[in-house]
Amino acid sequence: MAYSDVGLDSRLSFQGLLRILQEAAAVASDEVGYGIKDIPATGVHWILASWRVELLDRPGWRAPITVRTWPRNFDGFLSDRDFLVYSGETLAAKGTSRWLLVNAVTGRITRITDAVRAAYDLDGRAVFEEPPLSNGKSPAGAAAAFTGLVGRRDIDTNRHMNNIRYLDYALEALPEEVFRRLPATVEITFRRQLLLGTPFRCLYSVTEDGRHQVEIQSDGPKGPIHHAFVWFY
Repeated sequence: MAYSDVGLDSRLSFQGLLRILQEAAAVASDEVGYGIKDIPATGVHWILASWRVELLDRPGWRAPITVRTWPRNFDGFLSDRDFLVYSGETLAAKGTSRWLLVNAVTGRITRITDAVRAAYDLDGRAVFEEPPLSNGKSPAGAAAAFTGLVGRRDIDTNRHMNNIRYLDYALEALPEEVFRRLPATVEITFRRQLLLGTPFRCLYSVTEDGRHQVEIQSDGPKGPIHHAFVWFY
């Protein structure tokens, strides 16, 4: 585990966990011929639609980390991938993610073909029993707790803001007392990509069931554009 993966207390952070899982998912697809280097041949790539992760233990810097990951299903345009993260023999974290297959030329989602299915070995085990949160809504009149502008530092190989950066900015929007005592679970639903140069704002609220919610939105010609919802609980 790298120094960049730990938080203020020198233990695994949510940003570090997402970086590790993102890398594991990318490597897993690369090993079966659907990685970044394979896009010119396959004409498709995966983009992330949602994360849900739970930190069960927080190993420190340089702790040995092992990630086990598997695709759980293929359904039309999407695939769910689950993760178990171990530090030695200790289960440190678990996570699930949803990915959409995208046509590399048009940028639109495309159906998962038999060729894609054949490349992967499915495993139906789910690390969470409860279904993921699908959407959110900020209360009327919610004020911006943090504002920013998408910069070059935020952009990844898909030419939009990398998924981990949404978490970075959501953390900036949390009240200090929440940030200092983060709950064990983070969930992120991505609705619309953020592009270079886009001004955005983060709206903080608490849901009726007690989740700390951050919505990331920007202004569009017909009103707010809802880019993502992040929940801490």
